[in-house]
Amino acid sequence: MTIHFTWFHERFSVLLPDANEETVRIYARAYIMMLLSTQLFGDKSANRVHIRWLPFVANLDEMERYSWGSAALAWLYRCMCRVANRNVTNLAGPLQLLQSWIFWRFPSLRPSGFDYFSFPLASRYGRSMSF
Repeated sequence: MTIHFTWFHERFSVLLPDANEETVRIYARAYIMMLLSTQLFGDKSANRVHIRWLPFVANLDEMERYSWGSAALAWLYRCMCRVANRNVTNLAGPLQLLQSWIFWRFPSLRPSGFDYFSFPLASRYGRSMSF
């Protein structure tokens, strides 16, 4: 089940200055779900947030215990396996990680003037990725 970005934007775009702590936590959860659905675990829709991530953001204090890097790499691998089918035409997933890995492993493919520091976290993980 997914929720359209427009609903998230309408509901969580402005946090009132006098919001209580619980309201701030709700907005933080919504923001993190948006990041998970768009940056790490994107799908081909590119305009929806999947509620599968809701249990992982239910307790903000527990989020640091998850291995998000491993999960993102597994998701990227899953997406790359799916795009190998002849009927699939679009690649989804954390493509910033894939791009960073390609630029680190194949310097000749980097565009001129490429600054590898523009993806600091992706570059850090991209150097250690091996497929």
